[in-house]
Amino acid sequence: MENVKHTYQVLIIGGGPSGIATALTLHARGIRCCVVEALENPVKKAGEAIPPNAKPLLKQLGILSLLEHEQHTVYYGNRSCWGTNVLEEKEFIADRLGHGFLLNRLFFEQQLQEVYQQTHQAFYKGFKLKKVVADQGKVTAIVESNSETITLTGDFIIDATGKKASVCRHFQVEKEFLDTQFAITFNCKMTEKLPRQIMVEATKNGWWYVAPFAENEVTMMFFTLKTLLPQKHQTEAFLQKEFHQTMHLSKIIKQIPITDFKIIPAGTSCLQVPFGTHWLAVGDAAYSYDPISSYGITSALASGFYAGHAVADYLAGNQDAFLGYRYVVENAFRAYLEKLENHYTLEKRWKNSHYWKNRLAFAYTK
Repeated sequence: MENVKHTYQVLIIGGGPSGIATALTLHARGIRCCVVEALENPVKKAGEAIPPNAKPLLKQLGILSLLEHEQHTVYYGNRSCWGTNVLEEKEFIADRLGHGFLLNRLFFEQQLQEVYQQTHQAFYKGFKLKKVVADQGKVTAIVESNSETITLTGDFIIDATGKKASVCRHFQVEKEFLDTQFAITFNCKMTEKLPRQIMVEATKNGWWYVAPFAENEVTMMFFTLKTLLPQKHQTEAFLQKEFHQTMHLSKIIKQIPITDFKIIPAGTSCLQVPFGTHWLAVGDAAYSYDPISSYGITSALASGFYAGHAVADYLAGNQDAFLGYRYVVENAFRAYLEKLENHYTLEKRWKNSHYWKNRLAFAYTK
């Protein structure tokens, strides 16, 4: 395969929300960058909620209008059974920013990539990262597709590769995993019409998350520990049993037909420092959040926004720009850990269960 060479100011590895947010911010600052994405096209993922307070950030990124597409669903609040037997309701009607949005995640990532392509900056789809080398003030990344090898050179490289943090590993920087929570996620068709709300309910062995996905369809996720996961062929029976342990959801949703599911890590992880001499990490590559916090995709977009400005400032001669980025993301992570502790310690109904003993121990030993 012929080895093609290209030079940019910034190389961004990963074309998900954090990578695209970084690229859009850099483009707005006049920085020549490229995005490298291993997949030819985004793959289907569980939907995510965008709370009302995320709207100013999306407006700054120039992508708020994307959420008005019919593929995304307006939602008006949350219902939660956590810490008591009562199903409590929180509506956004009084929020000055109005309603939130439930994303069709696959469609949203397609939208983001289309917005980036409109900037006419380089986009290498279907290229996997093979090697990263930093030398003499420059960083070089070798990426490969099925038919081509390309050598990319830049002043800086951004790790937007998600939880695997591929770029960081090339610099011998590993993430610290603080817990072993996993999620079993699936979508199912409903015979009954459900309200446009997110519903959360804690149970003895974990907690359920239910969100409208499309007309008469919901995304369902059950969160538990890795040690409590069943063997794959027993997963459907496990989910049915766990669902029937709920006090409220099993009354609201009579049946959960499960045709396909995924098991994914859903715990907390972090880098000790989110940047180095030639690199900076964004999104899940820097910090992965427990979904109960609702940080998720909003945090990924925010980290891309702040990272883009930090890199632009650094290239403009501000040697302390990354310290500012570190301050912002570390403060956000500390606030998240405090919120997480407060939330998990509310639940005392199953203090002797393996799951809740683990979550309380995690909360108190962070």
